Amino acid sequence: MSDRLARYRQKRDFSRTPEPEGTGVGDAKGHRYVMHKHAASNDHFDLRLEWQGTLRSWAVPKGPSLQPGEKRLAIEVEDHPLSYGEFEGIIPKGEYGGGTIMLWDCGRWELNQPPEEDRLDFTLHGEKLAGRWTLVRTRSKGQGDRRPGNQWLLIKRSEPGDSRVSPLPHDRSVKSGRSMAQIAGQRGEGSRQSLPDHFPVQLATLTSEPPAGGNWLHEIKFDGYRLQARIDHHGVTLFTRNQKNWTHRFPAIADALSRLPLENAIIDGEIVALQPDGSSSFRKLQSYLGNEQERGRPLLVFQAFDLLFLDGKDLLDTTLVERKAALKRVLIDVAPDPVIRYSDHIIGQGPEFFREVCELGLEGMVSKRTNARYRDGRQKHWLKVKCTQQEEFVICGFLPSGKRSGFGSLMLGTYEGNQLRYAGRVGTGFTHRQLSSLHRTLSRLEVPTMPFPEAPPDSQLAHWVKPELVADIEFSERTETGVLRHPVFRGLRQDKSPEQVRVVPAKNQPKRSQTMKVAQVPISSAQRVLFPDLPLSKGELAEYYAQVADWMLPHLRQRPLSLLRCPEGLTGDCFFQKHPDRQFASEVPRIAIPEKKGGQSDYLYVDSPCDLIWLIQYGVLEIHPWGCRIDDLEHPDTLIFDLDPDPALPWKKTADVAVDLRDRLCELGLTSFLQATGGKGLHLVVPIVPGMDWDEAKTFARSVSRAHARDDPGHLTTNMSKSKRKGKVFIDYLRNGRGSTSIARYSSRAKPSASIATPIRWDELNRSVSSNRYTVSNIHRRLRALASDPWEGYEEARRAVSRTIQKQVNKGESE
Repeated sequence: MSDRLARYRQKRDFSRTPEPEGTGVGDAKGHRYVMHKHAASNDHFDLRLEWQGTLRSWAVPKGPSLQPGEKRLAIEVEDHPLSYGEFEGIIPKGEYGGGTIMLWDCGRWELNQPPEEDRLDFTLHGEKLAGRWTLVRTRSKGQGDRRPGNQWLLIKRSEPGDSRVSPLPHDRSVKSGRSMAQIAGQRGEGSRQSLPDHFPVQLATLTSEPPAGGNWLHEIKFDGYRLQARIDHHGVTLFTRNQKNWTHRFPAIADALSRLPLENAIIDGEIVALQPDGSSSFRKLQSYLGNEQERGRPLLVFQAFDLLFLDGKDLLDTTLVERKAALKRVLIDVAPDPVIRYSDHIIGQGPEFFREVCELGLEGMVSKRTNARYRDGRQKHWLKVKCTQQEEFVICGFLPSGKRSGFGSLMLGTYEGNQLRYAGRVGTGFTHRQLSSLHRTLSRLEVPTMPFPEAPPDSQLAHWVKPELVADIEFSERTETGVLRHPVFRGLRQDKSPEQVRVVPAKNQPKRSQTMKVAQVPISSAQRVLFPDLPLSKGELAEYYAQVADWMLPHLRQRPLSLLRCPEGLTGDCFFQKHPDRQFASEVPRIAIPEKKGGQSDYLYVDSPCDLIWLIQYGVLEIHPWGCRIDDLEHPDTLIFDLDPDPALPWKKTADVAVDLRDRLCELGLTSFLQATGGKGLHLVVPIVPGMDWDEAKTFARSVSRAHARDDPGHLTTNMSKSKRKGKVFIDYLRNGRGSTSIARYSSRAKPSASIATPIRWDELNRSVSSNRYTVSNIHRRLRALASDPWEGYEEARRAVSRTIQKQVNKGESE
């Protein structure tokens, strides 16, 4: 038990409070940041920074200020365990800190300069708070001395581009999306809950590329108005994202929702106007709301995509796939209705789905984490990707018309901090009725002063207006100064306020083209950063593989592969893929392999440099081949001895073990070749003539490994148990079974440094070579400097060794 948590435990009775007891300090290198909102005897916020294995904590009575230079009192309290960073709930009355606790914000933090005893300068990267702060300790005044106390000042620092201003961001939990009142009213799982008046609204973050991987589901992005339907015994109420009641605008939708066989519910969705081809039209929806006369009224439907509350149960903490399954049961299985439609989805295949959506002429798609809980505000586990560029802009003025009635064009802007920034003007896309009605509205809003800090072109002719209206604009691209090219007016956004219209960061803006060709293979999203610490892009990784293909292929060609895929790079999800589906890497050859339990499964293999590059195009970061070729699947031609050291061991010990094992193999008539894995260990690779089956190969490798471990049991083990491997080198012989794999020569590794699995000579081992010395950044210098292949003589070493091995197999089986 850590002394640093002794005060924390002494203050609490864990038989009564649900707070985590904690099991000790954690990794001293963590940089987690947490902000709790705490309704105790006095309401306050609790700032917590991960510091040397615990959460160092300060109570901030008035909460953090977002005004640069403003000081807030922060009282340092006892350290909390790291597990407290997930806590949210109710501390019973009478217990220390009794009251409701909300997980108000969380993220990462970093030091801006070396810490001092009485000062911390740091930057927060939270979901709500971002930017620079300083904590400065005040001093207690005693008898002529000034002793350190527990009172500090939390000061917000100014910085370029800091757009955060008071008041604080939305008052909902980043964990559950609940308010303090909802957390305080939580009950047991079986208790019924009352339907709240309003629920949080989760928003999607604009991104330039669709996410890949099986942890995302993808829906068509609708071109309409976001609404939440609140259903109870009083009827149906339709709320916009800004909590405006729009029930009167869509009576047919409200009537259809009222017929659902539900006690109460909150359904999240979007009102859209459908065209004959099934696509949605924002223009037609605008026409409906404006009561414009047109041929044929549009079919209005409510596309429901989420369920937040159902029959007395709050679903905010339920995963997305569970919420959608419940929604589907209600809308399709129980009460299908043509104007209330379930928004279906696919799981995985994000880039492929996006291409199809764009080919159909749709606006785009929304991608959501399958296991995500529903949270208030704009979140990164909901992403929107657009086929065309379309955003909202504040109408700041207008230019007079030439020949047509109304006005000539609208002057547009977006907010950057508190200041409006000029974004161009739009003069096309208006109907005659819109020109007239919008001109009347703008005339009533005219003001004498320009809202921009610098005068845009033609400003001397402009009529400036109060920035109260939001326009929906489609455009082709932006200039370097942020001005729109080829803008087209689509309509007014009556559900959004001007303050919500913000400059979109350049990294989130759709790019005109990100495709390049490497070895005649098109690499899409070539600028996507896969290794952010370097940074190294997808296109650069593809070029690396093209350059080392001749080194890789002799040891990789025509071998079944298992692949580690990280389609979004190291910051996204990574997963192993053995069996390709129909959409994955269809350009790469594959073979059907019989499985032990019956049936067959497809595996990929490579036969050319182009095949290698196609793997990178599909997000592969590591390549792991079998120890055999596709023309002889049941007989390995390679043996692998994997040395996996405890991280605490010095490198020299692992090197010495490798040399000793090499000598043992040599005594058996086997030549081994050395590979630095790019991780923390070494591989001894032994080429053999195919002859043994897989069980015999594994038996032989096990026999050799166990014999070697018996010679030095204090430092070596073949036991897989983590507890048995402490302070030792684990000799892993299990890579020699059927279907087992090892990292390919010159394959990249999914490590922050983009390290490379590198063949090395034995005489290099005791020099400066380590298991992860070579990376994508420096491997080329090594290859250019090599006088010969480090594995020269590899094929010559492959000779008939089956008799020697068979003797060892028989010996191993008898032990």
